[in-house]
Amino acid sequence: MTTDYPLNEVEHTTSVYSGILRMADLLALQPNMNIKLHIVAPDSRQEKVFQEIRRPVFSLLESGPLSDRCSYIPYSNLKDLSKAKHLERMTDAVLEDYTEHEEL
Repeated sequence: MTTDYPLNEVEHTTSVYSGILRMADLLALQPNMNIKLHIVAPDSRQEKVFQEIRRPVFSLLESGPLSDRCSYIPYSNLKDLSKAKHLERMTDAVLEDYTEHEEL
């Protein structure tokens, strides 16, 4: 199964770990799924998101480490994106301008 649509997991009231675990479960059940993954969370949870994505259990997925496929989108970036002119006519590719990846 392939799709051009990203999978976003918003972590506001649940733990970051449980959101990432749901993503990993989906990838484990659908290993051929080729989608972009994003964790959306408060700016203050950035380090927690990257810490959880790096857990050993998420580095052993059949499709490769989750840290290679999953980015973080802080709320402040979504607020900026929501102000974009013509947002309703943009593709999901615009998310790349607002995602953050862990610096290795």
